[in-house]
Amino acid sequence: MTKLRNSAVTVATLIVTTVMSIAVGAQTGAKPTVTSISENIELSIAVPKEHIPMGQKPYVHLTIKNLSAAIACPKDKACFGLDPLYRIYVEGPKGEPQTTALQRQLTGRPKLGDPVLRMDRYGVFIDPGKSITKQYDLSRYYDFKDPGKYTVYIDVEDESAPETGTGAGLWVRSPVVTFEVEP
Repeated sequence: MTKLRNSAVTVATLIVTTVMSIAVGAQTGAKPTVTSISENIELSIAVPKEHIPMGQKPYVHLTIKNLSAAIACPKDKACFGLDPLYRIYVEGPKGEPQTTALQRQLTGRPKLGDPVLRMDRYGVFIDPGKSITKQYDLSRYYDFKDPGKYTVYIDVEDESAPETGTGAGLWVRSPVVTFEVEP
């Protein structure tokens, strides 16, 4: 049954992605948003600008849609909280760019001398069938000093998923999008 459901989700993901690509491309001529789906949430990611002059900040937009019928929100957890229940990953022309203290803390890779940053959890409730979009300034997480092509994806914690044994929900990975930093 689980294999059948996973196959159905995979097929649904391909259909949704294809339909969205055709619809968005036909309407705007812009690069379409890419989507990935789990049992409870759907993630879409897009870059507002594919070519960014050196020195300007690259941004990425993440949309989270609630696919579940209802979300139980325990008092000690934020439902679909976005801070810090996300992890941003970037690869550039020379591998992973230099990380900031914020990025190292979010991914559990602090360096000696890094300040300990306050990481409040601002919970955001998403009604069933509804979505929210958040813009991320990627320069808060990485140093983009090298020109070239970069890829980015974001992991989001699905807190309504069954516990994974690590004390956390299931991490859902967004699709990968690309942008280029131009000299």
